Amino acid sequence: MMDPGRSTSSDLRDFPRRVRDADEELRAQNEQLIGSRQLIDRERLRYRELFDFAPDAYLVTDAQGNIRDANIAAERLFGVEPKSLTGKPVHGFFGEGSRRDYRKQLDRLCDSERVDDWELWINAPSGQRIPVAISLSRSSSREESKVGYRWILRDISKQKGIEDALRELNRNLELRVASRTTQLAAANLKKDQLIYSERKSREEAEIANRVKSDFLALLSHEFRTPLQAIFGYTELLEREIHGPLNDAQRQDLKRIQQSQQHLLGLINTILDFARLESGHGLDAQMSAVRVDDILCNMEGFISPQLESKNLVYSYSCEDKSLTANADAAKLEQILLNLLANAIKFTPAGGAISLECGACRDHVQIHVRDTGIGIPPNKLDAIFEPFVQIRARGMPVGGTGLGLPISRRLANAMGGELTATSVEGSGSTFTLRLPSLPVSAVGDTAPEISASAGLSPQKE
Repeated sequence: MMDPGRSTSSDLRDFPRRVRDADEELRAQNEQLIGSRQLIDRERLRYRELFDFAPDAYLVTDAQGNIRDANIAAERLFGVEPKSLTGKPVHGFFGEGSRRDYRKQLDRLCDSERVDDWELWINAPSGQRIPVAISLSRSSSREESKVGYRWILRDISKQKGIEDALRELNRNLELRVASRTTQLAAANLKKDQLIYSERKSREEAEIANRVKSDFLALLSHEFRTPLQAIFGYTELLEREIHGPLNDAQRQDLKRIQQSQQHLLGLINTILDFARLESGHGLDAQMSAVRVDDILCNMEGFISPQLESKNLVYSYSCEDKSLTANADAAKLEQILLNLLANAIKFTPAGGAISLECGACRDHVQIHVRDTGIGIPPNKLDAIFEPFVQIRARGMPVGGTGLGLPISRRLANAMGGELTATSVEGSGSTFTLRLPSLPVSAVGDTAPEISASAGLSPQKE
């Protein structure tokens, strides 16, 4: 059996040791508690830094919507310091219409974890109305007093500004489209009016052309009556029924007959022009024509005009056997027109030349003069009907049909008529016709029916 005295004495000796052990354990627990508290403080500071660093306003409210905590962004949004926000009802910052929607949004949380994209207007103490988008969620806690809501409020002023700008842009675009549509409708109406006016003007022009063509045909027909009488009297003189003729009289009679043929050619020209204007084709009796046979007779037709103006006339042909596929009468008519123009616009004492040569598969005939020339901007216009060059000191006469008809006649024979000129120095008219071999003379080429219009072809 243990001695009670000895047991008590042993306990007394161990007591200081046990006190030291308890003290060390208590100290270790205290240090552990301090470390935990420091860790909690650090985490709380980290949370606060993140809370305040958030770019959007962040609020924590109780179940009644009273603010428990707010970050710095909330201070900027509401214009109130975070400490001053504590305890204030969040819906007190809402606009009038948004306050009525407040309870409805809270009721939505009964069926879902959170509410997003709830847009409303808040009234800042400064009086400014700010549009915001809210995300709202319930915060749960074991303590009934800690139950509440977490709020994220994002300022969407810029977004609303962009939306307003887009709406304004769309409105302006709609106005511009409506205005442009109106302008297009007006332009279409004007175009229709112009088309109608152009059609009416064309119809009137066609009627006027028909009247003019009929008049020219009638006038040409009336010219033939006295011309036939002249033909009859010259034939009587040629047969010497009223007495013999001397050589000079026969020469004069020959010139009268040539002039008669020329006048008949002019009448036929007017008839051809009337036919062209009425839209009928121009028939060319094509055959192999020895060009020299036509050109060498030209001087006899124009010698009186040459003598009256003291003009020097020359004719040269590099090859008298040159043969063209042409209508002889129309070729003669073209050359007489060109020579008559040269005489008309060449001052007294000037010179006129008629030349003929070959160029590849064409015969080229040149009528050159030392006259007043043609301005460069008129070289195409002179081939238009009724266009004449006016020059001081030059006689005014003619109808302005010679060159247009000559070009159409050239085209009808498969050729072309062009002009070159140096103003003040003279002009050169060139007629090109398809050439034929010399052996073709005497053969008749197929008749060509060339449909010619009012406006000659331009170079």
